[in-house]
Amino acid sequence: MFVGRPDWYRLVGLSAWRCITASLLVAGVAEPQQILDLPCGHGRVLRVLQRGFPDADITACDLDRDGVDFCAREFGARPVYSTIDLGRLQFDRQFDLVWCGSLVTHLDAPGWLGTFQCFLRALRPGGIAIVTFHGRWVAYQLQQGNRYGLSEAAVGRMLAAYADRGFGYADYEGQPGYGVSVASPAWLLRELHAWHRLRVVGLTERWWDDHQDVLVVQKLPDNL
Repeated sequence: MFVGRPDWYRLVGLSAWRCITASLLVAGVAEPQQILDLPCGHGRVLRVLQRGFPDADITACDLDRDGVDFCAREFGARPVYSTIDLGRLQFDRQFDLVWCGSLVTHLDAPGWLGTFQCFLRALRPGGIAIVTFHGRWVAYQLQQGNRYGLSEAAVGRMLAAYADRGFGYADYEGQPGYGVSVASPAWLLRELHAWHRLRVVGLTERWWDDHQDVLVVQKLPDNL
């Protein structure tokens, strides 16, 4: 992501920082001490978190083991290798802040479900998860011919499902279970309706890099 585009790489990290600091303020969360970056990649956002919260304990988690090892080596992050089924992913601690940049953008509806199950386990009561996703803007881009690495037929099927129920997904060719999803705010809020332990703090369109929408959820205490 960095090669050939260092200025854009830096601006994407700073855009994430603005999302994170504003979300913490709105949710009433003090400076986080335990942070999870999932998926961390090679630290496009984690390096910003490390500079912005120098006293925090940051966990780097990804299916890409090379990326996890890089973040541990270069930024002192705790390394955790992810699993394909996030509903089964376990951590040895709970987090004040989870940054989840461009993960559910590649998952089908069951994958979204597993992601929220993961967050319920990973967050401490009062902690927040910041999740980016493809919303109305990406649906418009798809309608205008930007295929996001998909075939024309796959885009057509995804947009038909999106128009019908507010959510569409298609695999990348030859990569079952991994592709591109697009979700309307209405679909997302309907899905979250039953998640009583997660409070919706905010949902902002095109907040990350003027492209992906951002959902912020907060884990409520057990007695609420």
